[in-house]
Amino acid sequence: MTSSQHLKHRDLPNTPQIKSPLQLLALCISGLMLSTPSFASDAVQGQSEIVTLPVIKVYAYQDQQAASNLTTISRAQLDQIGANDMAGIVKYLPLVSAPKSVSGSGGAWDSSGTSGYNIRGVDGNRIGIDVDGVDLADAAPQPAKLKANSYGVGRDFIDPEMFAEVDIRSGTNDVSKDGIGGRVSFKTKSPELYLKDNKNAYAAYKVGYSSADDAWLNSVTAAVGNQTLQALLAYAHRNGHESKSESIRKANPADWNADAVLSRLLWNITDKQQLGFTFDYYRKDTDRFIDAETLGNTYPKGGMQYEQAQRSRYALDYRLNGQSGLFDQIKAQLYYQQTTNKNLLDAFYLSYPRKIQNDYKNEVWGMKADASKAYGRHDIQYGLSASQAKDDRPWVSTNMNTGSTTQTNFMVASDTQKYAVYASDTIRFDVAGRDFSIRPGVRAEYQKFEPKNSHQVLNSDIKREQVQSATNHYVTPSLALSYQLSPDYLSYVQYHRGARIPTASEMAGSYDSGRGYSVLGNSKLKKESSDAFELGFKTTPIAGLRLDLSSFYTRYHDFIDYQKLATAIPGEMMTYQLQNLSQANIWGGELSAHLDLGEFITQADGFSLALVAGKAKGTSKNRQGVRGGVNSVQPEKASLTFGYAAPEQRYGFGLTGTAVGSRLAARDASIESSTEQYQPVAGYAIADLSAYWNINKYAKVNLGLNNIFDKKYWDYATVGTLTSENLIDRATLPGRNLVASVEFKY
Repeated sequence: MTSSQHLKHRDLPNTPQIKSPLQLLALCISGLMLSTPSFASDAVQGQSEIVTLPVIKVYAYQDQQAASNLTTISRAQLDQIGANDMAGIVKYLPLVSAPKSVSGSGGAWDSSGTSGYNIRGVDGNRIGIDVDGVDLADAAPQPAKLKANSYGVGRDFIDPEMFAEVDIRSGTNDVSKDGIGGRVSFKTKSPELYLKDNKNAYAAYKVGYSSADDAWLNSVTAAVGNQTLQALLAYAHRNGHESKSESIRKANPADWNADAVLSRLLWNITDKQQLGFTFDYYRKDTDRFIDAETLGNTYPKGGMQYEQAQRSRYALDYRLNGQSGLFDQIKAQLYYQQTTNKNLLDAFYLSYPRKIQNDYKNEVWGMKADASKAYGRHDIQYGLSASQAKDDRPWVSTNMNTGSTTQTNFMVASDTQKYAVYASDTIRFDVAGRDFSIRPGVRAEYQKFEPKNSHQVLNSDIKREQVQSATNHYVTPSLALSYQLSPDYLSYVQYHRGARIPTASEMAGSYDSGRGYSVLGNSKLKKESSDAFELGFKTTPIAGLRLDLSSFYTRYHDFIDYQKLATAIPGEMMTYQLQNLSQANIWGGELSAHLDLGEFITQADGFSLALVAGKAKGTSKNRQGVRGGVNSVQPEKASLTFGYAAPEQRYGFGLTGTAVGSRLAARDASIESSTEQYQPVAGYAIADLSAYWNINKYAKVNLGLNNIFDKKYWDYATVGTLTSENLIDRATLPGRNLVASVEFKY
């Protein structure tokens, strides 16, 4: 049986039986047109109920009155750009990308997919990712492959259809969050967003299609309630196949399907108190064939990989508004989250059939509270959080001829307790008739790490001594200054001290190979830290023109990566361990501009130009003084959109050109194995066309044609540090492709 036949016989959900991928969408649109007696009459009768969409653009507006590097992407913008995964959400942002793990590149039993986000040249667990304030499980490194910042298990446990908006903070976070590289925060849908203007019920159904991976989306969102009780239920199902590409080699076949469920219940106890409950669930099942060329000589027939990724979250939240001596508003949350990734490789290994089960488990209980208080010229923010997590990564290999098994762990099972408090104060002054603000802040965090099964995972006392109970803590200050030069000019400078305590998988990650070498965890790792400086300028110098400029410089200390120990563990030829290896400096700048052409050209109302651009550079130095670059820094990127929005946002379009520079990874002193011969990644320019149409108050259509000129290109974030020609070729991004959706709403 061939690999493709094998996949076809898997028990996967049935896809729509249609001859053309767009047939269903066409039928939906036709039905809407036929059921609408008069577009003009609907426009008049339903004008007040039409959802107002922003002009299609390549970025979301920032608050021009705030000294902030926070960008927000709305639900409407997610629909307009056709975002159907983690990477699609940030496709046009200049210094934000979503690295992907190519099928089989991490190792025979590692996963594929998006491993997280890269912001301003920093990626992996240095970037925080949360859903409604609850952090996603940390990405797990690959001890068997000696890769600390390339992950066997990533953080691809979300569906964009469940979110009302996405907040992206570039650079070191403010004191309310931990981390040293930035943060992406997903905010889920909630009933009060749909039950407005005395509306007691809302329902929507969406069908969508993406030709890049022949994927279908079906989703429903429903809300019901009154001023006291409100409830929301949202469900999305996706199914698709391997991503098509312009590669020479045929893509390894894959079938996948994913389900996401969100339910939220709100009780407005009084006009000042609200109690909420949220259930958030995501699961994705993937069957893929990985050929022998990708897996390597030890797997001469290739192999089948079956993966199940699952996350579930339960949260109880409380909000109280009302002036008191301590706060004007307080928000509190209790939560439980469980994340699992089950990965089974079924393959012929050397001379016998073999199955390898590699799982990852994380569960966390936590609470957090945030409060704010305005007092005179002071705007005070403060809060606290506490959590306890359990992590484990069992690994089992079975010889199918003999039934014998080898059982170990890719990390020592562990418990981790974390406690944090923070406070900041925005103090406002009048200087020469203009607003001048000072925002000092401080964050303190304490963490306790406790290994649980080191005797089962590590085979000697010497090795067990490397993974012991450990405590870590830090105190980090921040300071931001801003001055309103005029009503339309804001300048700011800010400094943030950041820190990241090593994750449980970094301190406990191990691979006791028994083949002359081992990879050991290290509970003595020091925290990574950063000193981040930023200078920003936001202005609307004339009506119709908006400019945002920022420059940044960040020094990172004690970057963590694998290192070969000078003296191996007795009885072994080589021993590897995560160490604090180096420091890095990353600097650069970002520009965004929006021009409303109607302010300058007669008969051009509704037309606009939007530009975003960014560039970063980096250097590194290890403990021995060896200097190099920082290979996680992405090439320069710019996107320009010419857009139009009709009156009342009835319809609109955007033509976006994106240009990305070339990049060649070189020696990186922050990575031990950075002397490999990397391949240059060519720059590219592509064009995308997007359009939306509010047919009437009950329906809307979003269409997107990506890579219009069918350009062959690669994403540096994915292939920049790959050395295998096979893997690089298979990572070629899709050629011309279509995304489309129709949404019916009531």
